[in-house]
Amino acid sequence: MAIFPALIAALAMLVPVASACSAADRDALLSIRAALLEEHLGVFSSWTGADCCAGWYGVACDPTDGRVADLTLRGEAEDAVMAPAGRPASGVMSGYISDAVCRLDRLSSLVLADWKQISGPVPACVATSLPYLRILELPGNRLSGGIPPAVGSLSGLAVLNLADNLLSGAIPGTLTSLAALKHLDLANNRLTGRVPPDMGKLSMLSRALLGRNRLSGPVPASVASMPRLADLDLSENQLTGLIPEGLGGSGRVLTSLYLGANRLSGRIPASLLRNTGLGMLNLSRNALDGAVPDVFTPQSYFMLLDLSRNRLTGGVPRSLASAAYVGHLDLSHNRLCGTIPAGPPFDHLDAESFASNACLCGGPLGKCTACVQVSEAKDDLSRE
Repeated sequence: MAIFPALIAALAMLVPVASACSAADRDALLSIRAALLEEHLGVFSSWTGADCCAGWYGVACDPTDGRVADLTLRGEAEDAVMAPAGRPASGVMSGYISDAVCRLDRLSSLVLADWKQISGPVPACVATSLPYLRILELPGNRLSGGIPPAVGSLSGLAVLNLADNLLSGAIPGTLTSLAALKHLDLANNRLTGRVPPDMGKLSMLSRALLGRNRLSGPVPASVASMPRLADLDLSENQLTGLIPEGLGGSGRVLTSLYLGANRLSGRIPASLLRNTGLGMLNLSRNALDGAVPDVFTPQSYFMLLDLSRNRLTGGVPRSLASAAYVGHLDLSHNRLCGTIPAGPPFDHLDAESFASNACLCGGPLGKCTACVQVSEAKDDLSRE
């Protein structure tokens, strides 16, 4: 019977045992904690004892060597610590992000999100001292200063989310070296300068959210060639020039495009409205002109189509009547003229969708006058 204890001991040697927390990593975590203040939820109350890999809230370690691999602290969460009563909590944390975070040089994920009052800069060393970083999320705080210029050296970075802060300065040109980047969110900051012209190099990128900044210059032509780009938001900036031809063209996977509240001019590319996968399109509050391309098909499915507050001329595209679905349509505050086509989707839209145009009529706007009908007839003859 003595064979069984020996066998059990031998098998135990084959089972990997989780390593205790690295002493250096524990010291770094305590320095990070010392720079932050959270008084109400007790987020750091579990950060006691020698082993930071055992029950420290938001800390996860590599079981093979005890190095800290993930630090995730979200100000809005539904777990037991943040929501002890079962209701999602919204926490507030102040202080700053200590440079000690860069001593956690095996970090794969760094998330300090939605704490509202964390201020100061993004530590520059994050871009140079964390070679394994795949996820960097610091949104919903009061971080200021610029994006670290060396961010492009984080070769494995897949998610970069610095949205809803007070960041300023230009988007670093090195950012387009992030070959693994899939999600980029820099929205609602104070960023200036141009969108990097070689954005198209980010061939893995599926979401680029840069809205609500102070960016200027053109929409880079290279974005039209990005094979995996599904969501692009450049709204509420100061962008000028034309919408790139081919954006959302054949073979692209673009599903949402927000370019509203800029200073864009020229015509709407037909490829955008012909794209059967594009379901959310907002080009409002620009200086776009010319006719709305009449290229809709039975496969067109728009949950949102907002072309309002431009300088568009011509009539309401008749092919819109063939679209599979148009949920919200806004063509108001343009220079359109003519009769609004009958039938769906026009029969469920209200007058506000067509208000403040040159001489639109029919549908929710009421009967057309003779002068409008004569104008339409002249347009038909000119097309012939």
